[in-house]
Amino acid sequence: MFCNSCPPGPLEHAYDSASKIPMAIFFGLTVLATIGLAGCSDKPVETKAIDPAASQAASKEESRRKLGSAIQRIQPESMAIQSRRELVVNGLNSWLATNAEGDVEKLKISDANGSRLSPAVLRTASAVRFSENDIVYIRDCLLLKSLTESIWKQTDSSSSSGQATDRDRIVATFRHLVRNVSLLRTDEDRVPVGLYEALLTGRGSVEDRVWAIAEALRQRSVDTVVLKAATPGDPMSTDVVLAADMLVGVISGKEILLFDPLRGTAVPKPDDKNAIVLDPAGLEALAGIERWTAATPLVVCHPSAFAPRMLILQERLDASDSAILYEELAGGTSEIRPLLDRLNDVIGTTWPSDSVKVWDVPEQRIAAAAALTEQQKQQFALLMRPLDSPFERESVNVGNLIDDPNVNQEELTMDQKMAMKMAALDKLLERSDDLFGKPSRRLLITRVQQIMGSFDVGMIQDLQQIRIASLQEKVELEIPVDDKKAMVVPFKLPQAILDVQRNAVGDTLYWTSMTQMSRNDMGAAVATLRNYRRQYPAEKLVFPSLTCEAEALLQLGDSKTAASALQEANVAENPEQLRAQWMLTRLTPAAADPSTPEPAATPEPTTPEPTTPAEPAAPAEPASQPEPAAEPKPSAESPK
Repeated sequence: MFCNSCPPGPLEHAYDSASKIPMAIFFGLTVLATIGLAGCSDKPVETKAIDPAASQAASKEESRRKLGSAIQRIQPESMAIQSRRELVVNGLNSWLATNAEGDVEKLKISDANGSRLSPAVLRTASAVRFSENDIVYIRDCLLLKSLTESIWKQTDSSSSSGQATDRDRIVATFRHLVRNVSLLRTDEDRVPVGLYEALLTGRGSVEDRVWAIAEALRQRSVDTVVLKAATPGDPMSTDVVLAADMLVGVISGKEILLFDPLRGTAVPKPDDKNAIVLDPAGLEALAGIERWTAATPLVVCHPSAFAPRMLILQERLDASDSAILYEELAGGTSEIRPLLDRLNDVIGTTWPSDSVKVWDVPEQRIAAAAALTEQQKQQFALLMRPLDSPFERESVNVGNLIDDPNVNQEELTMDQKMAMKMAALDKLLERSDDLFGKPSRRLLITRVQQIMGSFDVGMIQDLQQIRIASLQEKVELEIPVDDKKAMVVPFKLPQAILDVQRNAVGDTLYWTSMTQMSRNDMGAAVATLRNYRRQYPAEKLVFPSLTCEAEALLQLGDSKTAASALQEANVAENPEQLRAQWMLTRLTPAAADPSTPEPAATPEPTTPEPTTPAEPAAPAEPASQPEPAAEPKPSAESPK
């Protein structure tokens, strides 16, 4: 095999020493030598160089995709039907762990910011990873961003120039939130809820209104401050400044605009005698009044808003998902100009920045929601249950339940066939979801879209359809007797389902009127509000419907009829009695006096409830708008 006359080469040496080393090592050396020789004779293997720029771009794209996916789960529509919030939290923390956790850890809360926060808020803000409270806060920011975008576009479209002033937009936002957060009774002990639930149910406290206004305007980069008077006001005074205990100040440019959240009005200037104030007064209205110059100024922020993790998240969000999540309070954590400095430019001569405190209501609400008792959890479930409406079911074929391949139907007598049908019906009754239906949650999804600013005609139509579906009180089953005959058996829906749907039908009618007012369709809103009171005279929103009707009538120029509605609302049972009283004082003496005869009576419309047209014409008087009549009778479902 090898030439004896040739000098030994590498392979011969390997072969000669094979007897001295184990066979496996010998073969290994042989393979390595062969590979080495092959490497000497072949061309080098080309390796493709990694492009650092391309790799970085791919990494950023993956991070962007992962964050976008997490934010989609936090969108209000998605979270409304998400029962396991921990999965949503885990998705955002997964993005944080691989893309931003190091940045958050490096960004510490400054001493200037930390010194303004309570120990509990400081602990919340200092955490690196996201919590369930953070997810709730982000959802609310996304919701209010969408709502304010819609309100501001609506305000622009109503402006003669096509672009409203910031003052007009701020006033429109305030009026919308006051109208859509009706006040609870003072003796009403409702389970603690957050901002989202107050907006969803359309009912809350004065604090809920303040919270909603401040957080909504923040999404438009508009700063607010709450002024809490040093001493109680005089509730009987017709002057808002002398009557109010708390005012909301909204910064617009270099001035502050004042609003009373309890009476639901902007503070009027001295020469403004209108019942609906569109041009708010500024600091001059408080000049020389000690209870206001000694007031405590408060900033409204969710505890999560001070967290560096929110700043990092805010900076990484795509434009389509963007929202204002972070607030630089006193400075030192980020390059954002501090809120206290921005406020100081406008109100510093009256309330210097060192007197400004953080409003503790959001912190208290979060703590209360985290400590619900079992009874309160049940109350919360009952509060949200009407939003499960309507109950929907598939068509049930009793004949299919009877068919048994092991039984020859031709051999059975009529009595035996009927016995089998009744046995099948008994089995069906055991599966109540098949017979009576399951909660569709259509109202919940529709309501979330509405409070996000969906004011189009499609929203009104959706609410009407849900309302009609929720009116159903029974289902009917057709049970075949023979080939030609069938027996119809009616089943009344269980009382638990009826109670849920009855609450929903009233709410959908009232919320329809709110959408009509948002669309500036005041005549239709008046008709719907009257229909609501006629059909549901004992419902929780009757008194708010009166003040809202008066507001719509005033915009239509009918101060006389508006005064009648306000007089009806001016009772102690009305949680918004002070609002009704204040509006009455702003009307002319003739309009405010119900004994003065009207020039022409306003007839009650009696035509059936219409489906709002795609583009309703603006009515001149509410009398020209058809008012919905009595409830339509739903057709009983007849599954076969």
